[in-house]
Amino acid sequence: MTPGPLLAALADWAAREPARAAFIDRGVPVAFGALDRRVATAAAWLGGQGVRAGDMVGITLREDMAHIVAALALLLLGCDQVTLASHDPPAMRLALARRLGVAVLLAADDADALPGLPLLRFAPQDAAAPPPVPPGRIGRVVLASSGTTGQPKLIPLAEADLAAQMARRAGEGRVFFRSIPVEHNNAKKYHLGLLALGATTVLANCAALPDLAEACARWGIDRVTLPPERAAALADLQARPGAHPWPSGTSIAVFGAAATPALRRRVMDAVTPNLVVNYSTTEIGTATIAWPADHARHPDGVGRPIDGVHLRIVDEAGRDLPPGGTGLVRVRAPGMAQGYLDDPEAQARAFHDGWFQPGDRGRIEADGTLVFVGRDAEMMMLGTINIFPAEIERAAQGFPGVADCAAFAMRSASLGDIPALAVVETAPGAVDVAALAASCRARLGLRAPRRVVVVPALPRTVTGKVQRDRLAALTEGG
Repeated sequence: MTPGPLLAALADWAAREPARAAFIDRGVPVAFGALDRRVATAAAWLGGQGVRAGDMVGITLREDMAHIVAALALLLLGCDQVTLASHDPPAMRLALARRLGVAVLLAADDADALPGLPLLRFAPQDAAAPPPVPPGRIGRVVLASSGTTGQPKLIPLAEADLAAQMARRAGEGRVFFRSIPVEHNNAKKYHLGLLALGATTVLANCAALPDLAEACARWGIDRVTLPPERAAALADLQARPGAHPWPSGTSIAVFGAAATPALRRRVMDAVTPNLVVNYSTTEIGTATIAWPADHARHPDGVGRPIDGVHLRIVDEAGRDLPPGGTGLVRVRAPGMAQGYLDDPEAQARAFHDGWFQPGDRGRIEADGTLVFVGRDAEMMMLGTINIFPAEIERAAQGFPGVADCAAFAMRSASLGDIPALAVVETAPGAVDVAALAASCRARLGLRAPRRVVVVPALPRTVTGKVQRDRLAALTEGG
């Protein structure tokens, strides 16, 4: 079978410029030639351990480079894969593994084992050659994203999809840095896709605040991508006397929660005028970019569609709205996901005749700029993490002393939506708030509420719907 675009690009660069860096890992370059050999060795070793094309393989590997090698080796073998992230509670990982029918778990440590799931310690050793991939078998990367039903949406992307999503970013530079580790879907998709561009990726373990400016100068980084809260922290650091000068050739991209006008001004004043803001989803990739000249014209805009991306704004019935009308955003682009696994309800909500509806509300200005208005329904976004009230409420329901509960967002200019939980007690003092918060963290990990408050009653409409905005207002300053 002809290699997919990521593996073909890796092989091509390994042949043409074997010494050029594909990644910088802990300050050490990993050349394209060396990476190509490591991936082939890992695929051969995995095949020797019984991993076969068509297997669904779970990955719990904290080390970015090991995770990338494993992911590429599984694609070479024609396997499907899903990250069972170490930062998620074991119960969450196990539920996801069972739902997808994971056949084996790749991990670095026996402590990451899950009940009833074979564990293979990822320690590739030299072997003759990778076993052949049966014709027609193309491996997929399954990305798990939060869902309205309280269980993750499962987004399958083929190798060609990852390459097509990143192809829209060609021309933005040759050396990239993203501040989150590969166990997060956003970073994994980004790092794999950059291989198709022949780019060099500086891994998250190489650079961090407060030394990010120095690292950018050392590695010649063209584009740094940060979530809003880290962009704000960077602006504070760079504004201090004696800070290392920010390299003039390094631009900053802010992703995730909407970048406020105030944040944009802070970054452009204190760090660099070369600031871009991205609007993206896991299913589509980057859809729009607001360039430096756009921020003054549209302080709340997230830019115009990039090459190959088409946008529409529709009403609840799916009818196109006139220019300037606020409604639901729909997007279409090469490499987009075509649906979800095992969730026909979520798929019916999000996918419409070749268009993806991410659940956001916005409007399109006369010059084509998309203005992000807010998230539809009740979804929260903490940085780059999508969180729905249902999953928090499900984790809290049944906890001793909880008579009723509702999740809501506390708004933060830098973090986006900070999840919180309001609970009604069965009797005064019946709920151990600290224990409830700990229980939620054990079940939800990063999606757990950061604050739990006791209220006498949940504010509801006459039809019984919880008024979450009132909950946020009632708890301000509390």
